[in-house]
Amino acid sequence: MRTVFYACEGSLFRAGTTHLVFAHGLLYYCPMTNAPIDEVFASVQGEGPWAGQRHIFVRFIGCDLRCAFCDTPEAVKEVKAGGAKRPCHAQIFAGSLEREPVSNPIAPSALTSLCSRLVLPGPSRAVVSLTGGEPLLHHVFLREWLPSVQELFEIYLETSGIHYETMLDLAGLIDVVSMDIKLPSATGGRPRWGEHRKFLSAAAGTFLFVKSVVTRTTSDDDVIAAARLLAEHDRRLSFVIQPAGGTFAPDLKDLLRFQRHALALLEDVRVIPQVHKVLGMP
Repeated sequence: MRTVFYACEGSLFRAGTTHLVFAHGLLYYCPMTNAPIDEVFASVQGEGPWAGQRHIFVRFIGCDLRCAFCDTPEAVKEVKAGGAKRPCHAQIFAGSLEREPVSNPIAPSALTSLCSRLVLPGPSRAVVSLTGGEPLLHHVFLREWLPSVQELFEIYLETSGIHYETMLDLAGLIDVVSMDIKLPSATGGRPRWGEHRKFLSAAAGTFLFVKSVVTRTTSDDDVIAAARLLAEHDRRLSFVIQPAGGTFAPDLKDLLRFQRHALALLEDVRVIPQVHKVLGMP
């Protein structure tokens, strides 16, 4: 049996995986350079120091974490091989909130077109926010796409802050990194301190800030551990304490205490809620 190498779209898998197809007695190996995307839309950035800035959001499908407070559960769910492919919901143009379905997975050139039609005329440089899910799970796609749009957009990455090897692979292609530190008492998951420490080093060279979502179950020890980790790397880094909403929301006194703990170790600690949710925006 011969093995033939060629590029194809194939079924919907996570970018960077492969697809083997039998056809006409040949085994085809198909590298996946397209990506499953949940939505493309323009809104204001709702988290961190850039809150209020207009961004074009590209929300990737798939995440390898299951945080208890996750507010994008649909984006976390990956489409299984052989299953129905849900479309990407893409905003049609900048002056309308109307969206249209676009077939998944999406090619790099198609994503450029979807983002470009949301750019406003004027002197400001458009910012594209890569979010999810976890965008770094699609690093093969990003490695192909980002060099082609660096002159068009400022690239802002929202990430769980654990995929340090992938971050190194994308060095020089991302302008701003919004890195999470996942507090185990808030996420319900295992500690990720070692991965976070390596990611901080991998993100060197970008404009980096760090945030942690805190909930009613967040412990003082976890907040102190996060602040200590950042102080070891650079005590000047901005650290955003982001309160979860709804039933996960922490008490006001807890937020002030968390900030006090962190300010004992860091120069810049801010308590910032999800502004887009306060405004009722997507």
